[in-house]
Amino acid sequence: MRDFLCKVLGEQALYEYADPLSSINLHFAETGQELGWHFDNSSFAITLMFQAPEKGGQFEYVSNVRDADAGEMNYDAVGEILDGRTDVKQVSAEAGTLVFFRGRNSMHRVAPNEGERTRMLAVLAYNTEPGVSLSEEARLTFFGRTG
Repeated sequence: MRDFLCKVLGEQALYEYADPLSSINLHFAETGQELGWHFDNSSFAITLMFQAPEKGGQFEYVSNVRDADAGEMNYDAVGEILDGRTDVKQVSAEAGTLVFFRGRNSMHRVAPNEGERTRMLAVLAYNTEPGVSLSEEARLTFFGRTG
């Protein structure tokens, strides 16, 4: 799988997270649930929609908001996005949709699920450097445990 992803993404190598929880995740969003605006820690995320919601639940993003590797966080642009003053792009995925996304520097979210059907999505996260881990605090926040 990683060899295929390297070819598609134009990378020499991709690495799973060093911690045991962060590389593969399943997301479930019931009515009213969402995933707020954020940046990814990983270099790449690959998502596969298993079950789309009846309505809502769109993936929304703004590309190239910051350059985290250079320490350029662009807080002004982040504030404009959070205040709703920036146009965002949307992806409405049906079941079976595969998305490749570089979320480290592109701010993104999942809008609230407005229907009765649960939104179900798998996320595979990869890094271009080995040994990357989420902090214990982040793992506790995201997964409710550290290992």
